[in-house]
Amino acid sequence: MNADDNPVTNKQLVQSLYSAFGRRDIPAILAMLSPDVEWREPNNPYNPAAGSWQGLAGFLKWVQIGNQAEEILSLEPRQFIAQGNSVAVVGYMKIRARATQKVYESDWVHLVTIEGGKIEKFQEFFDTYAAGEAFRP
Repeated sequence: MNADDNPVTNKQLVQSLYSAFGRRDIPAILAMLSPDVEWREPNNPYNPAAGSWQGLAGFLKWVQIGNQAEEILSLEPRQFIAQGNSVAVVGYMKIRARATQKVYESDWVHLVTIEGGKIEKFQEFFDTYAAGEAFRP
Protein backbone atom coordinates (compact mmCIF):
# COMPACT_ATOMS: atom_id res chain seq x y z
CA MET A 1 0.00 0.00 0.00
CA ASN A 2 1.28 3.45 -0.95
CA ALA A 3 1.52 5.77 2.07
CA ASP A 4 -0.95 8.14 0.37
CA ASP A 5 -3.50 5.32 0.18
CA ASN A 6 -3.80 4.86 3.95
CA PRO A 7 -7.46 5.78 4.59
CA VAL A 8 -7.00 6.02 8.38
CA THR A 9 -4.12 8.52 8.13
CA ASN A 10 -5.90 10.47 5.38
CA LYS A 11 -9.12 10.66 7.39
CA GLN A 12 -7.16 11.98 10.39
CA LEU A 13 -5.48 14.63 8.21
CA VAL A 14 -8.83 15.84 6.88
CA GLN A 15 -10.38 15.84 10.37
CA SER A 16 -7.43 17.99 11.48
CA LEU A 17 -8.16 20.35 8.58
CA TYR A 18 -11.72 20.93 9.80
CA SER A 19 -10.50 21.41 13.38
CA ALA A 20 -8.03 24.05 12.17
CA PHE A 21 -10.80 25.79 10.19
CA GLY A 22 -12.93 25.82 13.34
CA ARG A 23 -10.10 27.52 15.23
CA ARG A 24 -9.43 29.81 12.24
CA ASP A 25 -5.83 28.62 12.44
CA ILE A 26 -4.54 29.55 8.99
CA PRO A 27 -0.89 28.56 9.68
CA ALA A 28 -2.04 25.05 10.69
CA ILE A 29 -4.19 24.81 7.55
CA LEU A 30 -1.32 25.94 5.31
CA ALA A 31 0.92 23.27 6.85
CA MET A 32 -1.56 20.60 5.71
CA LEU A 33 -1.79 21.86 2.12
CA SER A 34 0.43 20.95 -0.79
CA PRO A 35 2.26 24.00 -2.20
CA ASP A 36 0.35 23.49 -5.46
CA VAL A 37 -3.03 22.74 -3.86
CA GLU A 38 -6.11 23.14 -6.06
CA TRP A 39 -9.07 24.53 -4.08
CA ARG A 40 -12.39 24.47 -5.95
CA GLU A 41 -15.80 25.88 -5.20
CA PRO A 42 -18.65 25.59 -7.76
CA ASN A 43 -18.88 28.44 -10.24
CA ASN A 44 -21.60 30.95 -9.50
CA PRO A 45 -21.79 34.46 -10.93
CA TYR A 46 -23.00 35.90 -7.60
CA ASN A 47 -20.65 34.12 -5.17
CA PRO A 48 -17.33 36.00 -4.97
CA ALA A 49 -15.40 32.97 -3.64
CA ALA A 50 -16.55 30.67 -6.45
CA GLY A 51 -14.09 29.16 -8.87
CA SER A 52 -10.75 27.38 -8.80
CA TRP A 53 -7.89 28.64 -6.66
CA GLN A 54 -4.32 27.43 -7.25
CA GLY A 55 -1.46 27.11 -4.78
CA LEU A 56 -1.10 28.50 -1.29
CA ALA A 57 -1.47 32.09 -2.54
CA GLY A 58 -4.72 31.12 -4.28
CA PHE A 59 -6.01 29.46 -1.12
CA LEU A 60 -5.19 32.57 0.93
CA LYS A 61 -6.99 34.75 -1.62
CA TRP A 62 -10.04 32.44 -1.36
CA VAL A 63 -9.97 32.80 2.45
CA GLN A 64 -9.71 36.59 2.18
CA ILE A 65 -12.60 36.84 -0.29
CA GLY A 66 -14.69 34.41 1.76
CA ASN A 67 -14.12 36.37 4.98
CA GLN A 68 -15.16 39.61 3.27
CA ALA A 69 -18.18 38.13 1.48
CA GLU A 70 -19.79 35.82 4.01
CA GLU A 71 -20.25 35.01 7.66
CA ILE A 72 -20.21 31.33 8.53
CA LEU A 73 -23.01 30.76 11.02
CA SER A 74 -22.60 27.00 11.04
CA LEU A 75 -20.22 24.57 9.33
CA GLU A 76 -20.77 21.02 10.49
CA PRO A 77 -18.82 18.10 9.06
CA ARG A 78 -21.00 15.10 9.88
CA GLN A 79 -19.40 12.11 8.18
CA PHE A 80 -15.90 11.29 6.91
CA ILE A 81 -15.58 8.53 4.32
CA ALA A 82 -12.03 7.52 3.42
CA GLN A 83 -10.88 5.30 0.58
CA GLY A 84 -7.39 5.21 -0.83
CA ASN A 85 -6.02 8.74 -1.18
CA SER A 86 -9.48 10.36 -1.07
CA VAL A 87 -11.71 11.48 1.78
CA ALA A 88 -15.32 12.54 1.23
CA VAL A 89 -16.82 14.71 3.94
CA VAL A 90 -20.59 15.13 4.22
CA GLY A 91 -21.93 18.06 6.18
CA TYR A 92 -24.21 21.04 6.63
CA MET A 93 -23.66 24.80 6.51
CA LYS A 94 -25.55 27.97 7.25
CA ILE A 95 -24.06 31.14 5.76
CA ARG A 96 -24.92 34.85 5.75
CA ALA A 97 -23.97 36.87 2.67
CA ARG A 98 -22.54 40.08 4.13
CA ALA A 99 -23.59 42.37 1.26
CA THR A 100 -27.26 41.35 1.34
CA GLN A 101 -27.58 39.97 4.90
CA LYS A 102 -29.47 37.02 3.36
CA VAL A 103 -28.90 33.61 4.93
CA TYR A 104 -28.74 30.33 3.06
CA GLU A 105 -28.45 26.75 4.25
CA SER A 106 -27.18 23.72 2.40
CA ASP A 107 -26.00 20.19 2.86
CA TRP A 108 -22.58 19.78 1.27
CA VAL A 109 -19.96 17.27 0.23
CA HIS A 110 -16.24 18.02 0.14
CA LEU A 111 -13.95 15.69 -1.76
CA VAL A 112 -10.33 15.88 -0.57
CA THR A 113 -7.38 14.23 -2.34
CA ILE A 114 -4.11 13.60 -0.51
CA GLU A 115 -0.70 13.27 -2.18
CA GLY A 116 2.61 13.06 -0.32
CA GLY A 117 0.87 13.45 3.06
CA LYS A 118 -0.56 16.84 2.04
CA ILE A 119 -3.93 17.97 0.74
CA GLU A 120 -3.54 18.26 -3.02
CA LYS A 121 -7.15 18.92 -4.09
CA PHE A 122 -10.26 20.16 -2.33
CA GLN A 123 -13.56 20.18 -4.25
CA GLU A 124 -16.72 21.54 -2.68
CA PHE A 125 -20.28 20.61 -3.73
CA PHE A 126 -23.33 22.43 -2.30
CA ASP A 127 -26.60 24.12 -3.27
CA THR A 128 -25.25 26.80 -5.61
CA TYR A 129 -28.74 28.09 -6.36
CA ALA A 130 -29.39 28.90 -2.69
CA ALA A 131 -25.96 30.53 -2.39
CA GLY A 132 -26.49 32.56 -5.55
CA GLU A 133 -29.86 33.80 -4.32
CA ALA A 134 -28.29 34.89 -1.02
CA PHE A 135 -25.49 36.82 -2.73
CA ARG A 136 -27.64 38.27 -5.51
CA PRO A 137 -28.59 41.92 -4.84
